[in-house]
Amino acid sequence: MLRYAIRRIVFFVPVLFITSLITFFAINLVPVDPAVIFLGQEALPEQIEAFNKIHGLDTPIVQRYFEWLGGIMQGDPGTSFLGGVSIQDEFKARFPVSFMIMFFAAVFTITFGVLFGVLAAVFQDTSTDYVVRTFSVFGQSVPDFYVLTLMLIIPAILWNYAPPFGWVPFWEDPWRALRQVIPPTLILSVGSSALLMRLVRSSLLEVLRQDYIRTARAKGLAERVVIIRHAMRNALIPVLTVAGGLIGGLLGGAIILERVTSLPGLGQYTLTAIQQQDHNVVMAVTTYAVFLVVTANLVVDLLYGVVDPRIRYS
Repeated sequence: MLRYAIRRIVFFVPVLFITSLITFFAINLVPVDPAVIFLGQEALPEQIEAFNKIHGLDTPIVQRYFEWLGGIMQGDPGTSFLGGVSIQDEFKARFPVSFMIMFFAAVFTITFGVLFGVLAAVFQDTSTDYVVRTFSVFGQSVPDFYVLTLMLIIPAILWNYAPPFGWVPFWEDPWRALRQVIPPTLILSVGSSALLMRLVRSSLLEVLRQDYIRTARAKGLAERVVIIRHAMRNALIPVLTVAGGLIGGLLGGAIILERVTSLPGLGQYTLTAIQQQDHNVVMAVTTYAVFLVVTANLVVDLLYGVVDPRIRYS
Protein backbone atom coordinates (compact mmCIF):
# COMPACT_ATOMS: atom_id res chain seq x y z
CA MET A 1 0.00 0.00 0.00
CA LEU A 2 2.77 2.43 0.97
CA ARG A 3 4.78 1.78 -2.20
CA TYR A 4 1.64 2.17 -4.31
CA ALA A 5 0.80 5.48 -2.62
CA ILE A 6 4.35 6.76 -3.16
CA ARG A 7 4.23 5.80 -6.86
CA ARG A 8 0.92 7.59 -7.28
CA ILE A 9 2.22 10.70 -5.52
CA VAL A 10 5.30 10.69 -7.74
CA PHE A 11 2.94 10.38 -10.73
CA PHE A 12 1.56 13.79 -9.70
CA VAL A 13 4.66 15.45 -11.07
CA PRO A 14 4.34 14.57 -14.79
CA VAL A 15 0.54 15.05 -14.71
CA LEU A 16 0.78 18.52 -13.21
CA PHE A 17 3.72 19.42 -15.45
CA ILE A 18 1.90 18.45 -18.64
CA THR A 19 -1.28 20.20 -17.47
CA SER A 20 0.60 23.38 -16.61
CA LEU A 21 2.35 23.24 -20.00
CA ILE A 22 -0.94 22.93 -21.89
CA THR A 23 -2.65 25.58 -19.75
CA PHE A 24 0.12 28.15 -20.06
CA PHE A 25 0.75 27.87 -23.78
CA ALA A 26 -2.91 27.48 -24.73
CA ILE A 27 -3.68 30.80 -23.05
CA ASN A 28 -0.53 32.72 -23.93
CA LEU A 29 -0.49 31.71 -27.61
CA VAL A 30 -3.93 33.22 -28.17
CA PRO A 31 -3.44 36.15 -30.57
CA VAL A 32 -4.60 38.74 -28.00
CA ASP A 33 -2.47 41.45 -26.41
CA PRO A 34 -3.32 41.72 -22.68
CA ALA A 35 -1.89 45.25 -22.58
CA VAL A 36 -4.33 46.43 -25.25
CA ILE A 37 -7.25 44.70 -23.46
CA PHE A 38 -6.58 46.32 -20.10
CA LEU A 39 -5.23 49.69 -21.23
CA GLY A 40 -7.50 50.18 -24.23
CA GLN A 41 -6.91 50.81 -27.92
CA GLU A 42 -5.84 54.39 -27.24
CA ALA A 43 -2.96 53.39 -24.95
CA LEU A 44 0.39 54.95 -25.71
CA PRO A 45 3.38 52.74 -26.65
CA GLU A 46 5.10 53.80 -23.41
CA GLN A 47 2.11 52.60 -21.37
CA ILE A 48 1.99 49.25 -23.19
CA GLU A 49 5.73 48.79 -22.69
CA ALA A 50 5.41 49.56 -18.96
CA PHE A 51 2.48 47.14 -18.61
CA ASN A 52 4.39 44.32 -20.32
CA LYS A 53 7.45 44.97 -18.14
CA ILE A 54 5.45 44.91 -14.89
CA HIS A 55 3.83 41.59 -15.74
CA GLY A 56 6.89 40.01 -17.37
CA LEU A 57 5.33 39.92 -20.83
CA ASP A 58 8.44 41.39 -22.45
CA THR A 59 10.48 38.20 -21.95
CA PRO A 60 10.52 35.09 -24.18
CA ILE A 61 7.53 32.82 -23.66
CA VAL A 62 9.61 29.82 -22.59
CA GLN A 63 11.34 31.88 -19.91
CA ARG A 64 7.98 33.22 -18.77
CA TYR A 65 6.65 29.67 -18.46
CA PHE A 66 9.41 28.45 -16.18
CA GLU A 67 9.23 31.62 -14.07
CA TRP A 68 5.47 31.17 -13.74
CA LEU A 69 5.84 27.44 -12.96
CA GLY A 70 8.41 28.21 -10.26
CA GLY A 71 6.01 30.69 -8.70
CA ILE A 72 3.17 28.15 -8.80
CA MET A 73 5.33 25.55 -7.05
CA GLN A 74 6.18 28.10 -4.34
CA GLY A 75 2.54 29.09 -3.91
CA ASP A 76 2.95 32.47 -5.60
CA PRO A 77 1.25 32.49 -9.05
CA GLY A 78 2.01 36.16 -9.66
CA THR A 79 -0.24 39.19 -9.89
CA SER A 80 -3.50 39.92 -11.59
CA PHE A 81 -3.50 41.99 -14.75
CA LEU A 82 -6.34 44.05 -13.29
CA GLY A 83 -4.88 46.35 -10.69
CA GLY A 84 -1.75 44.27 -10.11
CA VAL A 85 -3.29 42.56 -7.07
CA SER A 86 -1.45 39.52 -5.71
CA ILE A 87 -3.24 36.31 -6.75
CA GLN A 88 -1.86 34.59 -3.64
CA ASP A 89 -3.58 37.15 -1.38
CA GLU A 90 -6.85 36.71 -3.27
CA PHE A 91 -6.59 32.94 -2.87
CA LYS A 92 -6.05 33.26 0.88
CA ALA A 93 -9.09 35.53 1.22
CA ARG A 94 -11.42 33.51 -1.02
CA PHE A 95 -10.37 29.91 -0.32
CA PRO A 96 -12.28 29.61 3.01
CA VAL A 97 -15.52 30.47 1.18
CA SER A 98 -14.99 27.89 -1.57
CA PHE A 99 -13.77 25.30 0.94
CA MET A 100 -16.98 25.59 2.97
CA ILE A 101 -19.06 25.30 -0.20
CA MET A 102 -17.18 22.23 -1.47
CA PHE A 103 -17.09 20.60 1.98
CA PHE A 104 -20.82 20.84 2.64
CA ALA A 105 -21.70 19.97 -0.95
CA ALA A 106 -19.53 16.83 -0.70
CA VAL A 107 -21.06 15.87 2.65
CA PHE A 108 -24.61 16.31 1.35
CA THR A 109 -23.84 14.50 -1.91
CA ILE A 110 -22.32 11.43 -0.28
CA THR A 111 -24.77 11.27 2.63
CA PHE A 112 -27.98 11.60 0.62
CA GLY A 113 -26.69 9.67 -2.38
CA VAL A 114 -25.57 6.61 -0.41
CA LEU A 115 -28.37 6.65 2.18
CA PHE A 116 -31.30 6.94 -0.20
CA GLY A 117 -29.64 4.68 -2.77
CA VAL A 118 -29.38 1.93 -0.16
CA LEU A 119 -33.00 2.48 0.92
CA ALA A 120 -34.18 2.23 -2.70
CA ALA A 121 -32.30 -1.03 -3.19
CA VAL A 122 -33.38 -2.62 0.08
CA PHE A 123 -37.03 -1.66 -0.48
CA GLN A 124 -37.03 -2.38 -4.20
CA ASP A 125 -40.35 -1.79 -6.04
CA THR A 126 -41.98 -0.17 -2.99
CA SER A 127 -43.18 3.39 -2.51
CA THR A 128 -39.75 4.29 -1.03
CA ASP A 129 -38.02 3.04 -4.15
CA TYR A 130 -40.39 4.93 -6.44
CA VAL A 131 -39.94 8.20 -4.52
CA VAL A 132 -36.13 7.91 -4.60
CA ARG A 133 -36.10 7.07 -8.31
CA THR A 134 -38.44 9.97 -9.10
CA PHE A 135 -36.27 12.38 -7.13
CA SER A 136 -33.11 11.11 -8.82
CA VAL A 137 -34.58 11.71 -12.27
CA PHE A 138 -35.75 15.17 -11.23
CA GLY A 139 -32.37 16.01 -9.70
CA GLN A 140 -30.47 15.10 -12.85
CA SER A 141 -32.94 16.85 -15.15
CA VAL A 142 -33.18 20.32 -13.57
CA PRO A 143 -30.13 22.61 -13.96
CA ASP A 144 -28.46 23.71 -10.73
CA PHE A 145 -28.52 27.40 -11.59
CA TYR A 146 -32.29 27.27 -12.15
CA VAL A 147 -32.94 25.64 -8.76
CA LEU A 148 -30.56 28.06 -7.05
CA THR A 149 -32.38 31.01 -8.58
CA LEU A 150 -35.74 29.65 -7.43
CA MET A 151 -34.27 29.24 -3.94
CA LEU A 152 -33.73 33.00 -3.86
CA ILE A 153 -36.95 34.09 -5.57
CA ILE A 154 -39.64 31.84 -4.04
CA PRO A 155 -38.87 32.50 -0.33
CA ALA A 156 -38.58 36.21 -1.06
CA ILE A 157 -42.02 36.29 -2.73
CA LEU A 158 -43.91 33.95 -0.39
CA TRP A 159 -42.30 34.66 3.00
CA ASN A 160 -40.29 37.88 2.44
CA TYR A 161 -37.15 35.99 3.33
CA ALA A 162 -33.76 36.26 1.70
CA PRO A 163 -30.51 34.62 2.85
CA PRO A 164 -27.98 37.04 4.33
CA PHE A 165 -25.68 38.63 1.79
CA GLY A 166 -22.13 39.74 2.37
CA TRP A 167 -19.69 37.05 3.42
CA VAL A 168 -18.84 36.75 7.11
CA PRO A 169 -16.02 34.32 8.06
CA PHE A 170 -17.11 31.24 9.98
CA TRP A 171 -14.88 32.04 12.97
CA GLU A 172 -16.50 35.48 13.35
CA ASP A 173 -20.17 34.50 13.12
CA PRO A 174 -20.68 30.73 12.66
CA TRP A 175 -24.49 30.89 12.52
CA ARG A 176 -24.56 33.57 9.82
CA ALA A 177 -21.90 31.76 7.80
CA LEU A 178 -23.87 28.50 7.94
CA ARG A 179 -27.08 30.30 6.91
CA GLN A 180 -25.23 31.64 3.89
CA VAL A 181 -23.62 28.37 2.82
CA ILE A 182 -25.83 25.42 3.81
CA PRO A 183 -29.04 26.21 1.83
CA PRO A 184 -27.28 26.79 -1.53
CA THR A 185 -24.90 23.84 -1.07
CA LEU A 186 -27.89 21.65 -0.26
CA ILE A 187 -29.41 22.67 -3.58
CA LEU A 188 -26.08 22.30 -5.37
CA SER A 189 -25.80 18.71 -4.19
CA VAL A 190 -29.18 17.72 -5.66
CA GLY A 191 -27.85 16.76 -9.10
CA SER A 192 -24.74 14.92 -7.89
CA SER A 193 -26.56 13.10 -5.09
CA ALA A 194 -29.29 12.06 -7.56
CA LEU A 195 -26.64 10.46 -9.79
CA LEU A 196 -25.11 8.74 -6.78
CA MET A 197 -28.52 7.43 -5.66
CA ARG A 198 -29.11 5.65 -8.95
CA LEU A 199 -25.61 4.21 -8.99
CA VAL A 200 -25.79 2.97 -5.39
CA ARG A 201 -29.20 1.42 -6.02
CA SER A 202 -28.16 -0.46 -9.17
CA SER A 203 -24.81 -1.55 -7.72
CA LEU A 204 -26.34 -2.80 -4.46
CA LEU A 205 -29.15 -4.64 -6.26
CA GLU A 206 -26.58 -6.48 -8.35
CA VAL A 207 -24.63 -7.51 -5.24
CA LEU A 208 -27.76 -8.59 -3.37
CA ARG A 209 -28.44 -11.17 -6.11
CA GLN A 210 -25.08 -12.91 -5.57
CA ASP A 211 -24.84 -16.41 -4.10
CA TYR A 212 -22.78 -15.39 -1.07
CA ILE A 213 -25.56 -12.99 0.01
CA ARG A 214 -28.10 -15.83 -0.12
CA THR A 215 -25.67 -17.96 1.88
CA ALA A 216 -25.30 -15.24 4.52
CA ARG A 217 -29.07 -14.99 4.85
CA ALA A 218 -29.40 -18.76 5.01
CA LYS A 219 -27.00 -18.81 7.97
CA GLY A 220 -29.47 -16.65 9.88
CA LEU A 221 -27.55 -13.35 9.82
CA ALA A 222 -29.61 -10.25 10.46
CA GLU A 223 -30.55 -8.29 7.35
CA ARG A 224 -28.74 -5.25 8.69
CA VAL A 225 -25.52 -7.27 9.00
CA VAL A 226 -25.94 -8.73 5.52
CA ILE A 227 -26.40 -5.28 3.97
CA ILE A 228 -23.73 -3.35 5.85
CA ARG A 229 -20.96 -5.91 6.36
CA HIS A 230 -21.31 -8.07 3.26
CA ALA A 231 -23.17 -6.30 0.46
CA MET A 232 -22.05 -2.69 0.91
CA ARG A 233 -18.33 -3.44 0.69
CA ASN A 234 -18.62 -4.74 -2.87
CA ALA A 235 -21.35 -2.33 -3.91
CA LEU A 236 -19.32 0.75 -2.95
CA ILE A 237 -16.40 0.05 -5.31
CA PRO A 238 -17.98 1.68 -8.42
CA VAL A 239 -19.65 4.28 -6.19
CA LEU A 240 -16.26 5.44 -4.90
CA THR A 241 -15.04 5.95 -8.47
CA VAL A 242 -17.96 8.17 -9.38
CA ALA A 243 -17.93 9.98 -6.03
CA GLY A 244 -14.29 10.90 -6.54
CA GLY A 245 -15.11 12.46 -9.90
CA LEU A 246 -18.07 14.35 -8.44
CA ILE A 247 -16.03 15.77 -5.58
CA GLY A 248 -13.25 16.79 -7.95
CA GLY A 249 -15.79 18.69 -10.06
CA LEU A 250 -17.32 20.65 -7.19
CA LEU A 251 -15.24 23.69 -8.10
CA GLY A 252 -17.29 24.03 -11.28
CA GLY A 253 -20.50 23.94 -9.26
CA ALA A 254 -19.04 26.50 -6.87
CA ILE A 255 -18.74 28.96 -9.78
CA ILE A 256 -22.50 28.81 -10.37
CA LEU A 257 -23.37 28.95 -6.68
CA GLU A 258 -21.08 31.86 -5.88
CA ARG A 259 -22.36 33.78 -8.87
CA VAL A 260 -26.03 33.35 -7.94
CA THR A 261 -25.60 33.95 -4.19
CA SER A 262 -22.85 36.63 -4.48
CA LEU A 263 -20.38 34.73 -2.30
CA PRO A 264 -16.79 35.97 -2.77
CA GLY A 265 -15.12 32.62 -3.39
CA LEU A 266 -12.69 31.23 -5.94
CA GLY A 267 -15.53 30.34 -8.32
CA GLN A 268 -16.69 33.91 -8.73
CA TYR A 269 -13.07 35.07 -8.86
CA THR A 270 -12.40 32.64 -11.72
CA LEU A 271 -15.51 33.63 -13.66
CA THR A 272 -14.63 37.32 -13.37
CA ALA A 273 -11.08 36.58 -14.54
CA ILE A 274 -12.40 34.69 -17.58
CA GLN A 275 -14.74 37.52 -18.49
CA GLN A 276 -11.95 40.09 -18.14
CA GLN A 277 -9.37 37.81 -19.84
CA ASP A 278 -7.09 37.96 -16.81
CA HIS A 279 -4.77 35.19 -17.97
CA ASN A 280 -2.67 34.90 -14.82
CA VAL A 281 -5.70 34.21 -12.64
CA VAL A 282 -7.17 31.68 -15.08
CA MET A 283 -3.88 29.79 -15.32
CA ALA A 284 -3.45 29.67 -11.54
CA VAL A 285 -6.98 28.46 -10.82
CA THR A 286 -6.82 25.84 -13.59
CA THR A 287 -3.56 24.42 -12.24
CA TYR A 288 -4.84 24.23 -8.67
CA ALA A 289 -8.11 22.68 -9.85
CA VAL A 290 -6.14 19.93 -11.61
CA PHE A 291 -4.23 19.34 -8.37
CA LEU A 292 -7.56 18.97 -6.53
CA VAL A 293 -8.88 16.43 -9.07
CA VAL A 294 -5.70 14.35 -9.07
CA THR A 295 -5.67 14.34 -5.26
CA ALA A 296 -9.30 13.21 -5.14
CA ASN A 297 -8.52 10.36 -7.54
CA LEU A 298 -5.58 9.25 -5.37
CA VAL A 299 -7.73 9.21 -2.23
CA VAL A 300 -10.38 7.15 -4.04
CA ASP A 301 -7.78 4.62 -5.23
CA LEU A 302 -6.46 4.19 -1.69
CA LEU A 303 -9.97 3.81 -0.29
CA TYR A 304 -10.56 0.77 -2.50
CA GLY A 305 -8.37 -1.29 -0.21
CA VAL A 306 -10.16 0.04 2.87
CA VAL A 307 -13.65 -0.76 1.58
CA ASP A 308 -12.74 -4.17 0.18
CA PRO A 309 -9.84 -5.86 2.03
CA ARG A 310 -9.46 -8.35 -0.81
CA ILE A 311 -7.94 -5.60 -2.95
CA ARG A 312 -4.17 -5.52 -2.64
CA TYR A 313 -1.71 -3.18 -4.30
CA SER A 314 1.51 -4.47 -5.76
